Amino acid sequence: MREEMGRYYGPEYHRAVGNAGESSSKRWKKQLQVISKYKTGGNILDIGCSSGAFLGYLKGGPWKLYGIEQNLPTAERARALTGAEVFAGDVEDAAFPPNSFDVVTCSDVMEHLYEPRDVFRNVAEWLKPGGIFYIFVPNIKSWEARAFRSYWYGLDLPRHLHHYSAESLTGLAMLVGLREVRMVTPPGRYVEQSTWILLDDMARKAGLKWTPSELNPQPGIPWKLLRKAQRLTIGSLYSSAASYCGAGPSLQAVFQKD
Repeated sequence: MREEMGRYYGPEYHRAVGNAGESSSKRWKKQLQVISKYKTGGNILDIGCSSGAFLGYLKGGPWKLYGIEQNLPTAERARALTGAEVFAGDVEDAAFPPNSFDVVTCSDVMEHLYEPRDVFRNVAEWLKPGGIFYIFVPNIKSWEARAFRSYWYGLDLPRHLHHYSAESLTGLAMLVGLREVRMVTPPGRYVEQSTWILLDDMARKAGLKWTPSELNPQPGIPWKLLRKAQRLTIGSLYSSAASYCGAGPSLQAVFQKD
């Protein structure tokens, strides 16, 4: 039930999301590089802006900043940190005039929203002619999703309400008159996180009661070095191959309003 979902979005969740975003400058740089292929300035709206990490990365540049954030304290933090105009509430309730934005972004948020068709419809109305809609979501047709199935980290149940493929995203865009101009699966992986979820479930079924520290212990230096080597070799090769084949764990899409 929608009214019960709040229990899964407590203060710790918003704090963790905010902290992760504020330490992801490399990610925001890559996101801006993609956006800059189509737009290099103007009005930009970040749906689900959290504490304003991406908007803060843009601060002082050629952009006028806007955001939407459901959680009121987090929205207030975003305003204070970025100077952006931030609507506090559900994206379905946000009211912006038609043809307001050159760019709308939605990173790791669309999967949390109840009515994605309404969101796409609003975005299509808010965009100026030629404006773009940038989306980043987990890829339900990734190799990892098919291998781990219900244990895949990208499912994040019950917070993720919808799971997207390239086809479903493009279909939603076409319904509201937006045209696909980019659809890729960037390199990345959730293999470690998914493995821990699988091991946790196996332990529970075996009657073992692990504490969080036992399930995911702090690694020593030898283990850190081994994991680093694995990430730079096998992990890197796997991520690149999955991305090349369109089967990476995430989808990065750009749609344009003609």
